[in-house]
Amino acid sequence: MPTSAIISAFRSVAARFPDKAALISCDQTVTYSQLEQQAAAAAREISTRVAGDTVALLIPNSLGFAPAFLGALWAGKTVAVLPTLAPPPILKLMAGSVGAGTVITSDEFIPRLVEAGIPCWLYESSATKEPAEVPLAECSNEAAVLLFTSGTTGMPKTVALSEGNILANIEGCRLETGFDDNQRMLAILPLFHAFGLTVTLLLPLVTGSTVVIERFMPRQILQTIEKLRVTCLIAVPSQYRLLTKDPTPADLSSIWLAIAGAERLPEQVAIEFDQRFHKTIVQGYGATEISPVVSLNLPQNNRFGSVGRPLPNLKVAVRDDNDAILPANETGEVCVEGTSVMLGYYNDPASTARKIRNGILHTGDKGFLDEDGYLHLVGRADDLVKVSGEKVYPAEVETAIENIEGVDEVAVVAFPDEKHGSRLHAFVQLKPGTVMNDAALRAACREKLEPYKVPRSFSVVETLPRTMTGKTDKRALAATTSG
Repeated sequence: MPTSAIISAFRSVAARFPDKAALISCDQTVTYSQLEQQAAAAAREISTRVAGDTVALLIPNSLGFAPAFLGALWAGKTVAVLPTLAPPPILKLMAGSVGAGTVITSDEFIPRLVEAGIPCWLYESSATKEPAEVPLAECSNEAAVLLFTSGTTGMPKTVALSEGNILANIEGCRLETGFDDNQRMLAILPLFHAFGLTVTLLLPLVTGSTVVIERFMPRQILQTIEKLRVTCLIAVPSQYRLLTKDPTPADLSSIWLAIAGAERLPEQVAIEFDQRFHKTIVQGYGATEISPVVSLNLPQNNRFGSVGRPLPNLKVAVRDDNDAILPANETGEVCVEGTSVMLGYYNDPASTARKIRNGILHTGDKGFLDEDGYLHLVGRADDLVKVSGEKVYPAEVETAIENIEGVDEVAVVAFPDEKHGSRLHAFVQLKPGTVMNDAALRAACREKLEPYKVPRSFSVVETLPRTMTGKTDKRALAATTSG
């Protein structure tokens, strides 16, 4: 097996920019030369302490994540990145499912791992080693990274990505955006998330830019963007909403690219962010199974309502139930081909065969390509419900309700109904000072939606719950009511 191509790319950059800031966090700076030395030390220790092919990481967004991750690749290991919010039983299941006998972690997670009965060791990123003294180990497996999906349809699956998958996605992002070695990327998405890992960490580190690592606290994030002149911001819509609402004065003029991903971007969030900071949020789209970016808009050619054009090294087509490619503006399943497509689901050939057919990855997302090649999403295939025989995507209903004056955010959930097939229930978060009851919400919906799309019932909530990756947690909402 070859040695790590990601490490080779990173070390090439470190040789070009040894004194440049690779990582900045909490007023601490790690140069490329220092990060290379830390990764080398981690590689030596991992080679000594980890006997198997796979090592797991449970480390938060911090200066410790990058050297541990790079060190594991340097040591030739497959790296399973565990979600930092997972409870002990899930952590045990995840680590066991990928054969990771050891978890590299930080102080805050040791009690959780001890409770789960998982062997672990505390990683100290301050240790250094001369890179020339630590040879690159041959890769144990083709799978370099194992990531866990967000589990929107059940227990998270384990996605196996090769270094070729990840580097191809990085190259597609670089070609599409013009990302170069002069950027400062803010890493606030969790690094166990594919967008966080590939786009906010590895893209900068193999191109010679700087990663600014922060945990998400709106006031601190706004101050950091202004102080460090951050140029790239990748976040989920709920984070943009909170940044807009925070009263902290901030100059965001350094931002060149602000991308929203992971879920639908409400129009009002984009409008309010633009009004306050004079910056356009553009929507992107991706999936862990595609390493992860599929498409994105750019500020100079943003088509709001779409998720942009596909990366230049991916082929995206919309197909019907018979796998035939549909023409422009016809809705079907979004399917992707290219070198970013995952190796498969780890130790799950049956699920892999259902997902990848004839080399084509079927995303499970429904959408269409317009005449200019912009991709538009209408919902997931498994989100489609029938109300009185009519097809309804909850996302369409959510968009309409969010445009009602006084509504801040909404999530629509479908419940089984003997008479109508399904009935829709809307969980509505109102703007401060707004008072609306069911009757007022229903009346406003009737002005914007066909009768069968109007939710049967409503719940006004203080806040909508979030998953580990920042998406609205509809399963948690559904558990609070029978609809």
